[in-house]
Amino acid sequence: MEPVIISAGSELLRENLAAAGRDLHRRGWLPGASGHLSARSGEAVLLTVDGVDRGALTRDDIVLVEPGEGLPLLGEVEWPPADACLHLALYRGLPDCGAVIQAAPPHTTELSTAAHTTGAIDQVTLGGPELETTTDELGTGDDPDSATPATLPIVTTWPDLPHTTEVIADHLTRHPQGAPPALLIAGYGVLAWGRDLETARARLTHVEELGRLTRLTATREADTADAPQGVC
Repeated sequence: MEPVIISAGSELLRENLAAAGRDLHRRGWLPGASGHLSARSGEAVLLTVDGVDRGALTRDDIVLVEPGEGLPLLGEVEWPPADACLHLALYRGLPDCGAVIQAAPPHTTELSTAAHTTGAIDQVTLGGPELETTTDELGTGDDPDSATPATLPIVTTWPDLPHTTEVIADHLTRHPQGAPPALLIAGYGVLAWGRDLETARARLTHVEELGRLTRLTATREADTADAPQGVC
C-alpha cells in the first residue's frame, strides 16, 4: 500500500462524525445500525463501521481507509463497511466533496420506495407549493446557498452494491459539471454530500424538507379529488 496523506484534524473529525451520527439517529434518520457517514481526511477517508447502533456511535466506531480500495490504514482495528464503495465513488467523482451522509429520513425514503422509475437511474422531482422557500437553500457545487432544481437522480439498483456504485460513478462521469447535491436510492433513502460535514447535513435536511412538501402536496391533491362535488 502506498503512503497516504492524513489531515492533522482527523481525530477531531472522528468525534464530529460520531456526534453527527448520534444526532441523526435521534431524529430518526439513522435507525438502528443503518446508514453511514464519512469525511475526507487528507487523501484518506473516515467512515462509520457496520453493526453499531447509530445512537451510541463513538470515535472508536470510525475507521480510516485509503481512498482506492477502501482498505483500513495501519493502526486501525475496525473494518470498513460494505457500503464504503458508494462513498469512495463519490469522493473519486467529486474532487470537492469533503463529506457524505447515507441516511433514511422518513419522507424521502417513502418517496424513493414509491417512485415510478425506469432504468438503473432515473429522476424524481421533489417539492410543493412552498418550493421557492427551500430549493434556493439546497445548493449545488461549492455554494450551499446557490439555486438548484428540485429534480434529483434516483438510483434503482439497490441493494446490489457493486452495480449501484457503478451506476453512481457513471452518472458522475457523464455529468462532470453541475453534479447534484444529493441523490435518492430507491428503497433505501438518500446520499447527500458537500464540501464538509456541515454542508452535507444541511443538504440532507433540505432534501428531506422537499420530500415532506412533496408528500403534503400529494395528500392535499388526493383529499381534493376525493371531496364531494357541489350540486348546482
